[in-house]
Amino acid sequence: MTEAACLVCGGPYAPSSIPGLVQCRQCAFVSADLNLSHEELASLYSHRYFAGEEYRDYVGDRAIIEGQFRARLARLLPFVVSPESKRLLEIGAAYGFFLAVARDAFHRVEGIDIAADAAAVARETFGLPVTTGDFLDYRIEGSVDVVCLWDTIEHLARPDLYLAKVSTILARGGILALTTGDIGSVVARLRGAKWRQIHPPTHLHYFSRDTLTRLIERSGFRVRHIGYEGMTRSVDTMAHILLTIKRRQDRLYRALKRARLLDWNLYLNLRDILFVVAERT
Repeated sequence: MTEAACLVCGGPYAPSSIPGLVQCRQCAFVSADLNLSHEELASLYSHRYFAGEEYRDYVGDRAIIEGQFRARLARLLPFVVSPESKRLLEIGAAYGFFLAVARDAFHRVEGIDIAADAAAVARETFGLPVTTGDFLDYRIEGSVDVVCLWDTIEHLARPDLYLAKVSTILARGGILALTTGDIGSVVARLRGAKWRQIHPPTHLHYFSRDTLTRLIERSGFRVRHIGYEGMTRSVDTMAHILLTIKRRQDRLYRALKRARLLDWNLYLNLRDILFVVAERT
């Protein structure tokens, strides 16, 4: 990565102050110092990623996750004229929970995800139109009106190529919506290497408001809205990630669970997750 050109501005990378990351000397865009093959990247997102590695139980938390997606949909819809006549594509659809929420608002919804197990469950168990594959290889019949990447762009090896392709499938005036962490936020700056969003190899790129705006605009879009996204999370899931995955304190997690101290949900907005809506120019 240190020899590669920055994906945002083409400048040179140098080591970041955070171990394992590199930073562009010109625009300060931050990436993981990794070069993963397609096969290595796909292998990260097995069933275990959603059940024990990154999440305690993604499917088990479906009601909470769909509630979060309903809030995102409500923020997105004011930017879409006559959504009932529009076609929406979600890149990084996983189990299709956003599509389940959005399909009543749009004429047609579909998704794609590199996670084969999750996409299969979306299709076969939940009856949702999620294709297994890489969007860069995805052949789309006709045009799309809205493209969403919820908590996805940071996982992509080449987000610049993804946005470039999105711009080719959206008609003029089409909408791009996405969320991702803001490494320029107060929380990220204070936490440094301990910021919860920093965990390569699954998170490969770390945007700020400025670098994300630059990449989006370079790809043929005009940013119409950029703000911050709050999250509703299961306290059980948060404790599992913090205690079991990150700190290996399995006994403490199980004790708290037995005492039923984790059976509630929490809404937080630390102003470190960006919510962006852009229009194809």
